[in-house]
Amino acid sequence: MSSETSSMSQSVAESIPSARGSEEEKERHNPDFCSECNTDEFLVTEHSETYCKECGVVTSGEPLDRSRRWVDSRSGRERERGAPTTLRLYDKGLSTDIGYYRDGNGHWLSNKTRRRFSRLRKWDSRSKTPSKRQRSLREGLVEIARLVSALELGDSIHDRAVAVYREAWSNDFLPGRSIEAIATGSLYAACRLERLPRHLEEIAAVARVDEDDVKGAYKTLNRDLHLATPPPLPQDFVPGIASAVDASDRVEHRTHQLVRQSEIGALANGRSPSSIAAACLYHSSLHGDQDTTLTQESLAEAAYTSTTTLRNVWLDIQELDDNGELPE
Repeated sequence: MSSETSSMSQSVAESIPSARGSEEEKERHNPDFCSECNTDEFLVTEHSETYCKECGVVTSGEPLDRSRRWVDSRSGRERERGAPTTLRLYDKGLSTDIGYYRDGNGHWLSNKTRRRFSRLRKWDSRSKTPSKRQRSLREGLVEIARLVSALELGDSIHDRAVAVYREAWSNDFLPGRSIEAIATGSLYAACRLERLPRHLEEIAAVARVDEDDVKGAYKTLNRDLHLATPPPLPQDFVPGIASAVDASDRVEHRTHQLVRQSEIGALANGRSPSSIAAACLYHSSLHGDQDTTLTQESLAEAAYTSTTTLRNVWLDIQELDDNGELPE
């Protein structure tokens, strides 16, 4: 009996060190315990980093990002998190910004911390664009975004304007020229390249520079960058002018047929295409089912031309109609 008791106590004693060893091994590999000082009372997880307040070591264990990947519902493929890179931002959207009122965990900042981060935000903004050349890129892209928003233009126009401005910036066309003028000229060039009927006066009205400066910047970009801008056609301006003066669909349809005639094309030589479109709309309203005849003043205002120019073009169209050279 005594021999059995002694053997049992010996086996228990032998198992105690192994149990203690396994417990110590578990603590050593447990991410809730510090690997250096072996304590869990001061282990803190903050900003995706787990560190020990006792000794300051940053523990490594699980990945920082424990959430699921974002899956594209259309393709079914996994994609990395975060916004896609874009050329609309000077840094392509790769940098981060310091917030104003909350920290990374969503907690409100105190007044003292808010003032400190206000100074940090200022220096962070300055450090992102340390040179004048980089600042000119950022200011130009911001100006293009403002113009696109003011004119309610689409994404394709925005991207094309950014591409033109970046090409001018990379070729060092900006030194000695106005950043706002080059940015506005790039937007007007993008409208011309995409065949979007926008008048230079319309874009200059929301710009921060004069119309002559925008015109000069566009000519410089068109010449030095060899932009293949197609000439504007009268039919491109018909929908916009018709919508501005509330023309009927029948009048607009007849105007589209009229501006495509070769005889009207001959009148467009040396004249503004928008004035040709406005004169054709006026002629169609006189011979259409428009309840009220469109006035020359409203058409000239919508076409950014004068009533004298519109009247002279319409008289030429009326002469062609009287001679039977236009279709019924």
